Amino acid sequence: MILLGDTSGLVAAFNPSDPEHQSARASLTAASTTVISPLVLLEIEHIVTRDHGRKRAYSVNDWILHNTDSQRIVVPHIGAHTLVSARRVQDAYRDFELDLTDALHVVLSADFHTNVILTKDHRDFRTIRPLTGHAAFRILPADDE
Repeated sequence: MILLGDTSGLVAAFNPSDPEHQSARASLTAASTTVISPLVLLEIEHIVTRDHGRKRAYSVNDWILHNTDSQRIVVPHIGAHTLVSARRVQDAYRDFELDLTDALHVVLSADFHTNVILTKDHRDFRTIRPLTGHAAFRILPADDE
């Protein structure tokens, strides 16, 4: 299974004190490939630094980047064309005030032919439709319970 790694889901997977830690970690482990955008790496560093310190943030991002060698984690190149597509998604969901990272997940879902996302952001991803032709996003770990 190809999984999109959203910030909230990944932070839960790396934070043992998060109530969804075990299920988020299990979802991450079960994926054959997890796609993590560079924007998510930035958000993870910000959140983990704020909550647990810079050293811990570096170790989380180091783990993610180390696992790109095996293709277990893919950090795709994000060029202007992809960002323009993400901005179109934001415009399509204007009432949600969707952030660029979430809009980028929608675009990446099409690029990687998946509708599976590791996230705690149910509000947006229960409403947004993937560009893959799927009726909805499959939100992990919630949809596996």
